Amino acid sequence: MNSKVSCAPQKRSEQKRSRETKCKIIKAALAEFASAGFEGVSTRAIASRAGVNHTLITHHFGTKEDLWKAAAAAIFDTYLSESEKYRQSLGHLEQIEVVRELLKHYINFSAEFPDFHRFMIQANHGDSELLNWFTDEYISPYADSELDLLQQAQKLGLMPEGDSLHVRYLFIGAVNSIFTFAPQFKRLSATDPFSKQVVERHVEYVLSLFSGKKL
Repeated sequence: MNSKVSCAPQKRSEQKRSRETKCKIIKAALAEFASAGFEGVSTRAIASRAGVNHTLITHHFGTKEDLWKAAAAAIFDTYLSESEKYRQSLGHLEQIEVVRELLKHYINFSAEFPDFHRFMIQANHGDSELLNWFTDEYISPYADSELDLLQQAQKLGLMPEGDSLHVRYLFIGAVNSIFTFAPQFKRLSATDPFSKQVVERHVEYVLSLFSGKKL
């Protein structure tokens, strides 16, 4: 699990050890839930991965459902924080360059944090109430901001015309398939899909594919 995943804001009164324990649990939970889904994971497995006693999960988070929600918050907060920092770093670039760079950032983030997409895939196969909560709390507002970016990209010729929501899912699929099937890709190609060279090539392939430009 990427060590850069941000944990939930901590209370000022919490001791450092308590904060570190909660963060380890959240990161372990995210990795486990992304791999096997809500139903396929036990709190004992999460505790084992985190290297803590399983009773600490109940102490810090309550139920497995509450921990799942904390993991969802952690990965989305990380994405939003990383995206905002990157957006601010773009300065006074022309709009077309800003949009292109933000699309590239999403692809690079997906490579750096593959559990981001894996977690969302697993959420679709689990408890319907959790999925509804997840969709309303994170996917819907997140999709709205993504659609705004994609609609700008469509106007600038960086994305094909048409239903922007449909194009969004096509883009997500194209971006993440190589990382979702990473072990298979690595065996077939004898290359690491997370290597800098492959990720840079993947960025160019995806953006060229959706803009209609030749590779």
